[in-house]
Amino acid sequence: MLVYNAKGQPVSLGAEVGRGGEAAIYKLAVQPALLAKIYHRPPRPDYELKLDWMRLNPPLDPTQAQGHASIAWPNDLLFDVNQRLVGYVMVHVQNAVPLLQVFNPRLRAKTLPTFNRRYLHRAARNLASALGALHAGAYVIGDLNESNIMVMPSALVTVIDADSIQVQRRVGAKPILHPCPVGKPEYTPPELQGKTFSETARQPEHDRFGLAVLIFQLLMEGNHPFRAQWLGQGDPPPIEDRIRDGHWPYAPHPGLPIAPPRGAPALDTLHPEIVALVRQAFVEGHSQPARRPTPDEWEHAIITAEKSLGLCGNNHIYSKHLRHCPVCVARATAEAAHAAKQKAGAQTTAPRGAPGPAAAKSTVPPGSPWRSAPWSLPRPLATLFGPASVVATVTCRHCRRVNAAGEIYCQGCAWPFAGKQPCPRCHHGAPTNAHYCPKCGQRL
Repeated sequence: MLVYNAKGQPVSLGAEVGRGGEAAIYKLAVQPALLAKIYHRPPRPDYELKLDWMRLNPPLDPTQAQGHASIAWPNDLLFDVNQRLVGYVMVHVQNAVPLLQVFNPRLRAKTLPTFNRRYLHRAARNLASALGALHAGAYVIGDLNESNIMVMPSALVTVIDADSIQVQRRVGAKPILHPCPVGKPEYTPPELQGKTFSETARQPEHDRFGLAVLIFQLLMEGNHPFRAQWLGQGDPPPIEDRIRDGHWPYAPHPGLPIAPPRGAPALDTLHPEIVALVRQAFVEGHSQPARRPTPDEWEHAIITAEKSLGLCGNNHIYSKHLRHCPVCVARATAEAAHAAKQKAGAQTTAPRGAPGPAAAKSTVPPGSPWRSAPWSLPRPLATLFGPASVVATVTCRHCRRVNAAGEIYCQGCAWPFAGKQPCPRCHHGAPTNAHYCPKCGQRL
């Protein structure tokens, strides 16, 4: 397939790498670092003006110095032989996965098995940085959700589908708004629930609600902040109604018979500065949208939270403002409860006068997510929090940061451990045991 750029030069399209309801994505035949988004149907008449404005007025990319694009921005327009707009050119973000596969624990274990809690914080911080850059450039995403954010194995992020971003261009002194026509209810702020997006001017505080939801999902094992345990009669109201009415299950008085979902981490497992911003976003920000935390506020809080992360005796990463590792507490509590249940069941079914079982062979229930995990229980819950065992670590010889033994590169300066191999794309030194380059994400 042959198309033409803004200068009238022919551009040859290569293999198709993706397809959606609106467009297909192709590699460029002679520039594999770039992609072409080609629309299935002619776009709206004002799209050429909108995309050309974006091409000429890009935001400042916060990771440009690292050779990474945080925003897949239109850098050229594409036309057919009759000079009609058919699409645009953007950067090719390789070896990245959708944000859903990062904050969902089961999907993350399959796609990014080395992506630990430090990486989740760093991805959240990079997402806030990218959104801050867009807002600084007078752009509003509008449709900020888990499907238009891609994440690299090194926790760098890229905002995609940039052509749906709300743009306000100027013709002389006259502002002309190109609204974002779409949005997902579960990432839409209360004041916009039920609105017609194509007729709505989005504001930065609307994006801030979606940012708060995504950061919450990243740091709370994929749980949506308005997902709740229903304690009332009948069917629970849908999540968009709970967002609209401000029924946040973690609030002291959520206004409905709801509670945080079973199995979700407790809110106080997050660093106190993160908790403060979460409450600011979903409690104060419900009636006062301008109070929702800005991307800069999230960045600063996440930096503080990252510095507070530490290791317990079982190599779990958790926030050190807590007295005990929450994973250890949860597992030990589950072990003790299951052991008590087994003992009670055995005593109920045993013949009169028969002694109870001396000990359970395993206190981990079949099918438990912890069954295959390395774990030192069972042991008495009362002795769980004695002196911590020695945790294997590795100290970076460049920045002297102490890292967990399982890290493949330093979390402070990105220096690779276990020897180096040159990345075939960017020639950065990557660890010999790494599956991806920590700088550009190239599969090794």
